[in-house]
This record gives sequence, C-alpha cells and structure tokens, in this order.
Amino acid sequence: MRRAVFAVVFWCQVVWLHTLAQTSTPQSVLAQMPVKELVVFKDGHAYVIHEGEMPTDARGNVVLDYLPAPILGTFWAYSATPQAKLQAVVAGQRRVDLKHTALNLRELLEANVGARVVLTEVSGTKHTGVIAGVLVSSSEEQEAISPPNTGDKLPAKSNILLLKTEEGTRAMNIDRVLDVTFLGDYATTTTRAEFRNLLTLHLNWANRQPARSTRVGMMYVQKGVRWIPQYRLVLDGKGGAKMFLQASLINELTDFRDATVDLVVGVPSFAYKDTRDPIGLQQTFAQLSPYFRTDAGQVLSNAIMAQASRELGGGAAPSPPPSDLGPEVAGAGASEDLFVFTVKGVSLRKGERMTLPVSEYTLKYRDVYTLLIPPVGSAPPDAPQPEPRIAELQSALAAPKVIHRVRLTNNTDHPFTTAPILLFSGNTVLAQDTITYTPRGGALDIAIGTAVNIPVKQSDKELKRTAKATTISGVDYTLVEMEGTLTLTNHSERAVELEVTRQVLGEVENTTPEAEVSKPTVAGRLITFADGMGYPAGSLNPLSQIVWKFSLAPGKSIDLKCRWRYYTR
Repeated sequence: MRRAVFAVVFWCQVVWLHTLAQTSTPQSVLAQMPVKELVVFKDGHAYVIHEGEMPTDARGNVVLDYLPAPILGTFWAYSATPQAKLQAVVAGQRRVDLKHTALNLRELLEANVGARVVLTEVSGTKHTGVIAGVLVSSSEEQEAISPPNTGDKLPAKSNILLLKTEEGTRAMNIDRVLDVTFLGDYATTTTRAEFRNLLTLHLNWANRQPARSTRVGMMYVQKGVRWIPQYRLVLDGKGGAKMFLQASLINELTDFRDATVDLVVGVPSFAYKDTRDPIGLQQTFAQLSPYFRTDAGQVLSNAIMAQASRELGGGAAPSPPPSDLGPEVAGAGASEDLFVFTVKGVSLRKGERMTLPVSEYTLKYRDVYTLLIPPVGSAPPDAPQPEPRIAELQSALAAPKVIHRVRLTNNTDHPFTTAPILLFSGNTVLAQDTITYTPRGGALDIAIGTAVNIPVKQSDKELKRTAKATTISGVDYTLVEMEGTLTLTNHSERAVELEVTRQVLGEVENTTPEAEVSKPTVAGRLITFADGMGYPAGSLNPLSQIVWKFSLAPGKSIDLKCRWRYYTR
C-alpha cells in the first residue's frame, strides 16, 4: 500500500513537471542570473557562481534564458531563500512569447488588430475597415494534427488578413497590401512565439503563497574564461629590482558585472573536462578562440615536466620558446596546491578582453653568465650532407655561446607562475624571456642575451679505443676514452661570475679544475641513451653532467678540461 501511494505521488510530480514544460513562457518572467564570483584557471576553465534575486512565474518558479554548458558532474543549483526549497532543475526547449518592434508590414498589421485603417493594394484599390486579424493555426492545433511524440509546435501563420468593412468581412492576401493608413491610434510592438532553451528552477513553497521574487543560485565548471599572466622586471643596476604582475583576462563565456574573480596559479584536475553535462542540452561544447585550445600555449602551463629542462641543466638551460580605475586587487591566499589572487569589482562582457594589474614585488638580483654544452653524437653514415655554406651556417649557430642572465630568488609570499617576462634596465627594454613556475624560496634565471665579450672555444679528441672491452648478450662493445677542453676568455671590463655546464655521454673520469659531477635523473631513474637520444650502447652510457662555477677576471682566460669514457659497438 505504501509503495502504491509513493508511486502515485511520484507520478503526479512527473506529470506536474511535464505540464509546466509544455506551457508557453512570457518574456516578463525570463531573467539572467548575475555572476557573483569566478575562479579562473590558466587553462581556460572557470568555476562560475551565479546568485541573485530573480523574478518568479505564476507557479513560483524561476525561469532563466541562460543555459550553461558545464563539464560533467560540476553543475549544482540552490535556493538561498529558506521558504522556497529547490525541488528540481529542468533544462529544455520551450515556447517563449517575445515582445518586439514590428519590423515589416505584416507584423504591423498583426500588432493592430481592432484598429481602423485604409489599406491600399498593389493594384491601387483602397479598402477601409477594421483589422479583424490574421488567420493562424495555433500551437495546440498544430500538435493535435501532428504525429505523436513530434514535440511542441509553433503557431502557423497564413497570408490571409481579415478586414471588417461596411460590405462585410474581406479576406485579403497580405502580400498584396502595399501600404496602410491608420485612422486613429496604433501600436508598433507585437508578440512573436519562438523556441528557447530555458533553465527552470522548480521551487517548493510548502503551501505558502509564492513571492514575486526569490534569491537563487547555481554553480558549474565550464571552459570559456582564461587568464594569462605577464611579468615586467625593472633592474636598477645596483642589485635591486621591481617585478610587476599583470593579468590578461579573456572572456568568451558570459557577461559579468562587479564580480569577484579569483586568478588561480596551479594545475587544475578535471577528470571529465571533455564530457559535457546533460543539463547543458548542447551536443558539443561551444567553439572557442585559439586561446582556449588544449595544444596552444603549453609553454605557459605549470605542468611539472615543463620545468625539467632547467633542472637538468642546473639552471643554465635555455629558456623555452616563448573609464574607471579598474577593479581592486584584494589580496592573495593559498588553497591546497593552488595559489589564488583575488580581484574584486571586475566587469567584462562576453567577447571582451581586459588587462589588469595584480601584484608587485621588490627583489634582489645578481648577474650570472651561463654556458651549456650538450652531448653531441655522430650523424649516421648514410645521412645526407648539407651544402658547404649551409654546413658552415649550421656550425656557427650550433657553436657554444655564453648567455648573460639575471638570477632572482623568490623571497616573496607568492609563487611565480609560468609566464612571459619583459626585462628593463631603467626605462630601456633589454629582453623578453619565459619564466617557469618558481615556488617561494626558489631561484629563477632570466636570459638577457648572448655575452659576445666572452667567446668559447671547444676541442674534443679521442685518446684511446679498446675493442671488445665488454660483452653483453653476445654483443661486443668497444670502450672509447675521450678528452675535451673548453677555453673561455673574458674580454669585458669587469669580472664575471660564470657557470659552465657540460653534459657528456658515459662515465666522467676527472675534471680540471675540479667540478661538480652528477648523473641527472627523471622520476628517480637515471637518464641513459637507451631513452631515444640517438647514441649507441643504450643503457651502458649514462648521461653525466659536469658543472664548473668560478669568477673570471677581465682580460683573463681559463681552460676547463674533462676526461670521460663510453661504450659503442
């Protein structure tokens, strides 16, 4: 018995919701819920919170003409009015009656039923009378004569105009009416029925009289708002610097006014980011600009692997390629592994972009000169040889070069996010580089350019070759012993602080002068040339890294020597 009562109640609720979905909605009850807050990630996703006092319809429900397209599992709606409990949220296509200005003769005639007029046909014949109306097959009639389950129908309008004259009611073809003269007052607005995707929040007022308005909200994650950080670093030439952070905000989602925007530094994780929530009705996600492509702008991501190149090079690796006063920056705070800059009072329409200041820092810096010599392998014997002029150019471009860098320590309360940075000395632009994610207390290098006053000469030679030095799985390997020399000369007028990193294939035997020798790892595993770096003997040859750190006086030269050995077939 209890099950039967429950089934009847449930069926009544379904019928009630279905009945509401069939009725036509007047324009006066449609509303757009304002955006209260957005949490914006660098990859283009945004956590959007709408909330506001919304008008209710005759049944006490809130009908919205804005339908989001959230990712699966992120849409949640709520009622902020204790007297009105949220019972259901329905997204669907419904008939909407929209008032608009009559833009053609047909709409003008439809808007003035009951008006006395003089109609002139294209033939010049005039007719005086009262507009009785235009013959229309109603939505109910269209649905009654349509096959079952074909959905709601719009009214079907004919071309027949009924005009009451002294002789009787005249049926006229609207297309033959050339002009109309009104013999009294007339209207210029009419009502048009059309289908709209609507979101209806069904509220249970618990036998109370529904209020004319109520406070409701909804939240979801959707792609369409992105922020791109940009830094500017101004050096004073005395070891002090000012760093400025600004954000470029791109809005391709929805309008928002005086909203709070949280700019997130960190890597979001949305397991269903490629799956839309069914509440959105759309079959696919909206097409966004290239700023929101998943394969674009990856140099600005904070992914851990994006930082590996600098760690591998010991800090010396090349940088990756690269009306009112505005909203108020409220501050910043950390949440779990994400860091948030909060900006208040942001207004931005869909399709607009905004640049706004976020933060500034006072830092210390020092000049360092870095040189990275990566391991070099031999080209395959059958590799095509370039023309002599091309080979000479390639050799010049590949020649080792000392890079002048500015080294900063992040002693601020905020991490630095991956972003482009523009470097100034006073008011003079020096260079543009890319900085990677730098936590509080971490160090970062910003490249200024090639130090042309510190040339480099490299010379490597083979000392010895021992055949069949080892055998593995029936394969004989030859041991090759090498010696290399790097000569650096300081032609500048002051001493420079140098960091030279050389990576070689195999095991390092000794260095002159003494240097730091290490074997880089990735995910706790030694890097070897079985990892697809184009060298023979695979895992027999680890990647070894040699780092010299020293100061070189003006006019002085230094020879950096090392010996190493590796296996080949």
